[in-house]
Amino acid sequence: MLTALYTSTAEAIESMGILLPEDSGMRKHLMNWLIVGVIGSAPAFAHHGTSVTYQTDKTIALTGTVTEFSFSYPHPQLYFDVKDADGNIQHWGSEFAPTPLMMKQMNVGWARDTIKTGDTITITCNPHRVPGSTACLAKELIVNGKKLTVGPGRPPAQGKE
Repeated sequence: MLTALYTSTAEAIESMGILLPEDSGMRKHLMNWLIVGVIGSAPAFAHHGTSVTYQTDKTIALTGTVTEFSFSYPHPQLYFDVKDADGNIQHWGSEFAPTPLMMKQMNVGWARDTIKTGDTITITCNPHRVPGSTACLAKELIVNGKKLTVGPGRPPAQGKE
């Protein structure tokens, strides 16, 4: 496989008009760096955008009870039950845009054990693009009357809002 990669990389170099002797150490060095660059940039191209999955131009507000919270990668997930207009329970899921490390770096002011099963929440989020879906992207979150930061910006003032 590496030979095929070297061959195709060498052909690409030649097609760009870069002429290096066949046995040149510089040619191998350049090919190695190009291969490392292509492979190393793959994760940047693999990441998804939230506007593909969620309607970022719309928000909905829901009030419910936490059934599960997973402060894990790639994004924290919050699961909760909401009663609809007829009193039926709907199971919802929401993800937070930042990763746990990003949230730590943003100094959000709360930790993985802040949200617990049974907590009452009010969440403002972007709905999923699929009609009837019960998933959303969290924008604002209030847990037991306390507003928590779930994205970029300053942590909310201490106390209830």
